Amino acid sequence: MRRKQYSTVFYQLALFFFVAGILPIAILGIYMYSRISSLAGQELTHSYELLASQYLGAVQEKVMQYETSLDFIAKNTIINEQLGNGEMNSYVRGKMISEEVSQSLILDDRNTIRSCLIYSYLEDTPVYGTRVTMGDVAVREKWYQFWKGAVEEWFFYENPVNVGENLGVLVYPIYHQDLTALKWEQIGIVKLEFYLPRLFAPAREDRNSFRVAVFDDNRQIWYQSDGVDEPEARKCLTVVQGKGWDDGNVRNVSGQMICARRLEECGLNLLLFFGRDGLEEKRREVNRMILPLILLVTGIDSVGCYIFAGMFSKRVNFLVNKFKRVETGDFSVTAPVSGKDELRILDDQFSHMLETINSLIRENYVQELEKKETELQNLQLQINPHFLYNTLETISSIAAVRQTFAVCELCGRLGEIFRYSLGKDYGEFVTVEQELHHVENYVYIQKVRYGDKFEVFYHVEPEVRQCLILRFILQPVVENAILHGIAPMTGCGTLEITVERREETLCVRVEDDGVGMDSMKKAELEEHINGPESSSGEQGKGSIGVRNVHRRIRLACGEQYGVTIESEPYRGSSFLITFPLRRRED
Repeated sequence: MRRKQYSTVFYQLALFFFVAGILPIAILGIYMYSRISSLAGQELTHSYELLASQYLGAVQEKVMQYETSLDFIAKNTIINEQLGNGEMNSYVRGKMISEEVSQSLILDDRNTIRSCLIYSYLEDTPVYGTRVTMGDVAVREKWYQFWKGAVEEWFFYENPVNVGENLGVLVYPIYHQDLTALKWEQIGIVKLEFYLPRLFAPAREDRNSFRVAVFDDNRQIWYQSDGVDEPEARKCLTVVQGKGWDDGNVRNVSGQMICARRLEECGLNLLLFFGRDGLEEKRREVNRMILPLILLVTGIDSVGCYIFAGMFSKRVNFLVNKFKRVETGDFSVTAPVSGKDELRILDDQFSHMLETINSLIRENYVQELEKKETELQNLQLQINPHFLYNTLETISSIAAVRQTFAVCELCGRLGEIFRYSLGKDYGEFVTVEQELHHVENYVYIQKVRYGDKFEVFYHVEPEVRQCLILRFILQPVVENAILHGIAPMTGCGTLEITVERREETLCVRVEDDGVGMDSMKKAELEEHINGPESSSGEQGKGSIGVRNVHRRIRLACGEQYGVTIESEPYRGSSFLITFPLRRRED
């Protein structure tokens, strides 16, 4: 038996500590592991993006140098003048122009350039040099076959000499201003031809960090670094173009970490492939750092919870055994529970209670038995409510036999009021229709008493007749209006009862045109019905029914509902009773 009790308390505490302590630690640890792993991945991704930005910045810088150099050469006034200078020897001018072209190439690395050559269209002033020749020579060169005549636009073709070293070409026009005709005349072109692998190849220190693939808009690949699988690269390019991922961010595409970027200057799409080894290494590092810590904290917490649950369950079982001994009638005080916490206080209070019970049993047992017998006799002497119902029915029957029908009606109405007041066939809440029927019975009896002293008018919206209100809530207010408002009048009075709906509130207004109240008396009445239970004074004797109505409504429905009063001397009073709108089906 002890083992069962111990196990019950122990496992309940163990379950509590698991749910409240170990489980949150495990969840927090898993979350921290996931979060740190995610942050590590984000950090690595960010480093990849920085590396990609550096690489792309270097490529864009070279491209800008190409375009700047060609623009400078095309607008060089020395070159422009020497191309049209027929006074000097063709080769001398060609040497001067070639030197000027070489000096105008603003490049950090000229190894990427295959050739930079000017082609003159001025047939009457031929010129020849290492970096200048006539336009008819261009027609016989390989690049010319792929040139479509567009200037300041990049195009590419395959190197006929070294396979794999594809070439890119950029052509700028050279214009001369004819001052006589006031127009610009194209006198040649300047062509820059460069090696694409030398332009897009990663730096030596970055070759192991990422791989590069370069495509044009027709999905033709013009450069790929070692290790790039061309079909896989095309597949990744399709995904990137389909989702518009060319913003330079690193993303996981088809299981690969890829950064995509479009070079608008060249009309090329670049894909940078980063290895996943770094990401896996980061995750392994997180595993080595976080998982042992989570296991250690969880283990320490579990052992601590196990020890505490065992010690606490033993103390609880000790106290339970004391309770069971009391069940057998043994009220003797035994050794206290160990410890100084609330469990020890509970044991001390229990021991004190045992001593008190022993004393009470010895001193008051006989007196309590006598008191219970007296109460039982008093209960047996109470009047049975059915006796009153039967008595009223007997009076009504005698009145009917003697044809005193007014007495019959009065007895019937009084019986209904008595039955409604006791609530035997009703609940705490009744419908508006039931409550108004009770008020009609009460008004009938009062009119028999007062004669034609007053008239009552009812204004009830049909939709609220089945709404619920507290039982026996209107009659005290109506009684107050008749006794304190209309009865003191010398003439006849009028009482109006209005029931209507205002949004989600049920409003009942009881108005009379009686003697009314001045502001001081009205304030005293409001203070009385809103005051605490012990504050009832002389004012409460005449309005205890209204006070009880107000308190019942607030207790059952909330502080925002209840009774509010409006009154003026000799102009009557108005009592507004508010309830929450509740229907029978609710």
